[in-house]
Amino acid sequence: MATLSVEKLYEKHYAGEKARRGFFDALAAWRQPNRVLYPGSFIQVTASLVFPSVVYVDNDRNAKRFFSKMDDVVSFVTRHKVYREKPEMVFHGSSYEAHIPEPDGSFDLLISLYAGFISKPCKRYLKLGGILAVNNSHGDASLVSIDPDYELIGVIQGRGDRLRVVEEKLDAYFKPKKQTVVTEELLRKANRGIGYTKTAPAYLFKRAR
Repeated sequence: MATLSVEKLYEKHYAGEKARRGFFDALAAWRQPNRVLYPGSFIQVTASLVFPSVVYVDNDRNAKRFFSKMDDVVSFVTRHKVYREKPEMVFHGSSYEAHIPEPDGSFDLLISLYAGFISKPCKRYLKLGGILAVNNSHGDASLVSIDPDYELIGVIQGRGDRLRVVEEKLDAYFKPKKQTVVTEELLRKANRGIGYTKTAPAYLFKRAR
């Protein structure tokens, strides 16, 4: 990774739809959080193209190398961002399951994409009323659905980069295809989400308590 520029590295891993720009644009069109926490981010800095203040967390060595060139990362983001403010970016090179040196309840948006069970250890950093945006690739959305501290308030629907937030008819989601008692133990053992009768690319939960 060290031989490529920041921009080339980003393009190598997140060219085209892999950037998930539609996901972040849909979130930004729906809400404008003051602070965003993105655990398990790797070098996926698309969030900073639409949100001015993002904290990234990852213990991957290549992510650490990428963010060690923070001036270059900020320069890249500045050239492509859609907001007027100067981007504020912080990187913590550690596991999100360990302590993150950020105040509890200090984030408006928590992102959980393809990085395991983020919702539980990182809940403490999300303020009451804050939003968790989560997919179900590793089962985290399933875990959140049985956590009484979270309340489903929306889903992201669509395909590719044509995504939007929908806040209606949410009771149709998280109904298992098969008769299953969904537990944390079951989800962690499977390390993936269970099958539901209706799904979405991502789900939006509010921290209710």
